[in-house]
Amino acid sequence: MLGIELVTDRQLKTPAKDEICHAMEHMKDMGVLVGKGGFYGNVFRITPPLCFTKEDADFFVEVMDIALSKL
Repeated sequence: MLGIELVTDRQLKTPAKDEICHAMEHMKDMGVLVGKGGFYGNVFRITPPLCFTKEDADFFVEVMDIALSKL
């Protein structure tokens, strides 16, 4: 499992709750399901399957990049 925390301000560490919901919707539309967690609900929970290939990882990174660039 991997967690990626999103914040709106790096100095104040303000949780990016709304942004993570929008990014998750964009990722779901592109065929990638991720969860969210953390105390404030601003952490991507990434749980890849055991048969995760390099091509799968490349696809995941591309989808996440597209979703986050839409914010």
